[in-house]
Amino acid sequence: MARPSPTPVPFAKYSGAGNDFVIVGADSVGDLDPAVLASRMCSRRTGVGVDGMALVRAAGEGRLEVRFFNPDGSEFGTCGNGTRCVALWAADRDLAPGGSLRIETSDGPIDAAVDGRSVALDYRIEAYLVRTLEVELGGRTRTARLVQIGTPHLIVPLDVLPAGPIEEACRPLRHDPALGPEGANVDLVALEEPDLGAIRTFERGVEGETLACGSGAMAAALALHAAGAAGPELRLVTRSGDPLTVTLLDPDEEGPIRRIRLSGPARRIFEGRYPAP
Repeated sequence: MARPSPTPVPFAKYSGAGNDFVIVGADSVGDLDPAVLASRMCSRRTGVGVDGMALVRAAGEGRLEVRFFNPDGSEFGTCGNGTRCVALWAADRDLAPGGSLRIETSDGPIDAAVDGRSVALDYRIEAYLVRTLEVELGGRTRTARLVQIGTPHLIVPLDVLPAGPIEEACRPLRHDPALGPEGANVDLVALEEPDLGAIRTFERGVEGETLACGSGAMAAALALHAAGAAGPELRLVTRSGDPLTVTLLDPDEEGPIRRIRLSGPARRIFEGRYPAP
């Protein structure tokens, strides 16, 4: 007797400043391994084609629990653009009363506010400068800063961002032994003013550049403010051309727990059903 075909998994694809995610309800996954599902659905060639997967579960009125997965199946806790996508997804389904929502992640709770297609997140998160180190990039030695913000980010300030692909330059930095066995995301940042700049991010797990990275923008703002190069509010234009605004709500406070606001655009792309692996 033939076995019944697995039930397809409903999903929605959303984009946060060009950083795209597939959002899946935990109840629809059943006994599927979410890491395997993420690796299949995220594939640009054989899946939906996204930078990551958000697995969501209702946790009461105005509250969601969310887990994030990279295209290689690895799980991570802090995802600024993914969380903003989830907040808009919830608002589109009337799950965010008055546009407000509490999102629970493995790195702590996040308060989201949705206003049309603009989403702001208020974090209270463990975020701190791990160390300053010298790195080689573009034939020059540069001072970079490793920031831990749920996910490690190596912030490399430049005078001008490169115009072409960054993978060849960033891949050795992503695996630099000084960053530990798991390496880090690499963020190239160039400031025009203390409150305005541009950013490009090479993300581990994706193993390439993404069009935007929310945690990278927050890490960059934290590192540049600590270095005295940026003010408490920093607007960073991402590779997609969309801006992300980071506000350090406690800029002068010392300690590993920081209050940070991340604001920017998000939008729904499409919905569908994916054949279960």
